[in-house]
Amino acid sequence: MDTSVGQLLSLDGKTALVTGAATGIGEGIAHLLASAGAFVVIADIDDDGAASVAAAIRESGHRAEAIHVDVTDPESAAAGVARARELGGSFDVLVNNAGSYHEAGSIIDQTWESWHRAIDINLVSLFACSKPAATVMVEQGTGGAIVNISSVDGVLPCLGTGYDSAKAGAIHFTKSLAVDLAPHRIRVNGVAPGAIPVPTLEKKHSGELPPVWPGSSQPTGLMGKLMTQRSANIPLGRPGTPADIARAVLYLSSEASSYVTGHTVMVDGGWTLV
Repeated sequence: MDTSVGQLLSLDGKTALVTGAATGIGEGIAHLLASAGAFVVIADIDDDGAASVAAAIRESGHRAEAIHVDVTDPESAAAGVARARELGGSFDVLVNNAGSYHEAGSIIDQTWESWHRAIDINLVSLFACSKPAATVMVEQGTGGAIVNISSVDGVLPCLGTGYDSAKAGAIHFTKSLAVDLAPHRIRVNGVAPGAIPVPTLEKKHSGELPPVWPGSSQPTGLMGKLMTQRSANIPLGRPGTPADIARAVLYLSSEASSYVTGHTVMVDGGWTLV
């Protein structure tokens, strides 16, 4: 292969901040971006988990550090961006991966506070992190990339009005921010994962953690037969992996996608087609 082709995906000399990277999809993204040459900053409220991921990346011969960031707190988000820039010497890639489906449920059962928590962590957090990141990138004058992790739930309602609405908002936020930052050569794109088994979900299924949808909940049209049918009819015939999502993020973070902005890539095995 011509070396110039490989260079299209190189992140050598870049600093990337990945939120919610202490486990699951974020962890997979962090490992791949580091393998592509980026200095990766693992941002999470789970300090031990973030430190473990950063250590594993360093043990593999790549560069990473862990920092504490609460993406729902604008001051914490801004401090995280500043710290990432300080650690890496620049700030080039933001991956807004942090999110939660813990506030799922029927509107009959969901409280006002629960709905707001779903919006805060899955949508408000994008603004909290993207604003300081964009400010730094504009100041640097060298462009940059922001990648928002939304969900197929933003296209096909699945888990509850709070989570689904927040993920739909994330998709449109991506479009709006892309237009806003285009004059500064900052590209903004998204990735919408489909069915991706991650440790948190596995623990919920095993009973180690409370289920996504409590058994005492009001019967609902969201988490029922329709969801089961969708999961059983993925055209590619398998659930996805964090690595599948990470590859899309790498593409959108690199020069390989230099003329792509404002789009959300469905990485769902065809889930949203049927």
